[in-house]
Amino acid sequence: MLEWIDHRLRQFEANGKLADMQEEFTQRVKESIENPPPVEGLTTTNPRTFYVDPSIVIPKDIVVPATGQVIAKAGTKVNPFDSRTWPKADGKDILPKFELSKVLVFFDARDAQQRRFASEYHNDKPIKWVLTAGSPNQMATLLDARIYFAQDGFLTSRLNITHVPAIAYQEGTRWRIDEVNVSGLQPLEIEQ
Repeated sequence: MLEWIDHRLRQFEANGKLADMQEEFTQRVKESIENPPPVEGLTTTNPRTFYVDPSIVIPKDIVVPATGQVIAKAGTKVNPFDSRTWPKADGKDILPKFELSKVLVFFDARDAQQRRFASEYHNDKPIKWVLTAGSPNQMATLLDARIYFAQDGFLTSRLNITHVPAIAYQEGTRWRIDEVNVSGLQPLEIEQ
């Protein structure tokens, strides 16, 4: 069997088919990187603001390996934005207080009005650009910034984002989500 596979590969190499297959594979990989599968959602037409509780429930006891001390019991509700809910060791805080220092902006780069919104949006906090669809490379060039992609909709589903563009940031002990209406913006066309 291995001899047959080796023989076929040599034939493909000799007639150029192997190079064609490699080129086709390279193009498919390049396309999937430059235009990842979109996270489906609709452009915001009715802007809204809502809040999301980031709390999680600890599924099993968290134990300090060296001492065996349980610092968080299974079923404990922990909010990463609220240090009062965090595990403690010997009754003392074991982690420093936390405040999210960035703003997450979710948008669909296929939509020219959302591209315009992204190109004009400013915030006092650093911005993390998160694409739900479109080309990360084009947006990195347009915004002169690092671009992230909402892989399989994990973040959008955790934050209950159903329309984009949307701005997500910490407000107190919750996520605040602002879905923005861009229908009045001038489209921003980009060269393909």
